[in-house]
Amino acid sequence: MKKHHFIILGRVGIIYYSWLLIVLFTTLTLAYESTKAVNWPAICFGIIFLLLVIYTYLASYWTKMILKLPFKKKINCQVAPKLRYTWQFFNVYEIKISTLQTYYLLGISKFN
Repeated sequence: MKKHHFIILGRVGIIYYSWLLIVLFTTLTLAYESTKAVNWPAICFGIIFLLLVIYTYLASYWTKMILKLPFKKKINCQVAPKLRYTWQFFNVYEIKISTLQTYYLLGISKFN
């Protein structure tokens, strides 16, 4: 089965990516406020940020009936994601897990 990687949209995406940006801004703050040539805490936070970004990309995907979010276990879906909007090579999908859980996902497709 082919995995489709995505970016999370909506409230859930804002919250998740805000936490990632907090790590990035902490890295930048430590780097700019230092008087040393090599700032090891900033380098460590930068490496942690890069690892989190890579993990987010690798752990957010869907297949035909499975949705995997970076902060949750695999979710078995009864319905495949529905295409809601499309613009050039960007596709916005909606997946409804339950009556209270709806996720919006931004997928990037290749040119055909």
